[in-house]
Amino acid sequence: MPLTLRAAVAVSVLAALLLNAAMLLDQFAGAPLRTAFWPLMWSTALLFFAAMADRQWGRTMLAVQAGLTVLMSSTLVFTEPGELDTVERTDAAVGLALASAAGQIIAAALAWLPPSTAYVRGGRSRELSPRVRKIVLVVHVTSSVAWLGIITVQGTLGITAVTADDPGMAGAMFTAMLVIDAVFLGPAAFLALFSGIVLAAGTRWGLLRRWWVATKFALMLVLMVLPISAWQAVPVDGHALVEAGRPMADIRDALGATPYLAMISPVLALFAVILSITKPWGQTALGRRTRPTRARSGV
Repeated sequence: MPLTLRAAVAVSVLAALLLNAAMLLDQFAGAPLRTAFWPLMWSTALLFFAAMADRQWGRTMLAVQAGLTVLMSSTLVFTEPGELDTVERTDAAVGLALASAAGQIIAAALAWLPPSTAYVRGGRSRELSPRVRKIVLVVHVTSSVAWLGIITVQGTLGITAVTADDPGMAGAMFTAMLVIDAVFLGPAAFLALFSGIVLAAGTRWGLLRRWWVATKFALMLVLMVLPISAWQAVPVDGHALVEAGRPMADIRDALGATPYLAMISPVLALFAVILSITKPWGQTALGRRTRPTRARSGV
């Protein structure tokens, strides 16, 4: 194994340790125990993908995880107290999380340097073993179904809240949305996205070789970002307005059409399911270029 890949693995291990150190500081500062789930899950995935960095799909996942770390820095690094989390994150914890994020980016870059690429292309099989593929497939199907159900429930609760006449009922709906978001939504989305990428990159389909796979990948990224960037305002702002004693008319005006637009997420998720079943369209330009190589290798 070249030095670049060894360094990628070592830096990934260090990044995982730093992320867990930040989590421990949060726990000592009084953060709820459930907030430890994200760092633990994220670092476990990081270690697994680092161990598989000598395979094409393994280093692909290192790059994807580094990119998501940047996109989700508000959750993984600069965690702000929400309606359910009242503990401020310490500067030391933020510093450790930032160092972990930087380490993930460096590790991903090392895994894609020319020496690493040459080793991966000339080394062991790029595909998952049958046993690992079955395990990942079970995780992907289960988490995808859960994800679809969760975002559908979230959208339904949001619409029910803003159409209610009783602020107390609306407040209960917003609180339920916050609990579901904090406990279930993140893990389900994480498992569905990462297991899906592993299945694509680690099988003959490839991540960007077929249009249906590439489209599904893009949809899942959108579904990861939308709740954080857009829909999160519904439970957070709605809950705050109810707590402030505002009438329902003001709450509806403040939230506008966002609760209804949030139903875009389950529609997109359902479309992704349809793509998985029907597998439409053909190969991308990348797939057509790599087809002769795969044919000669018997894939």
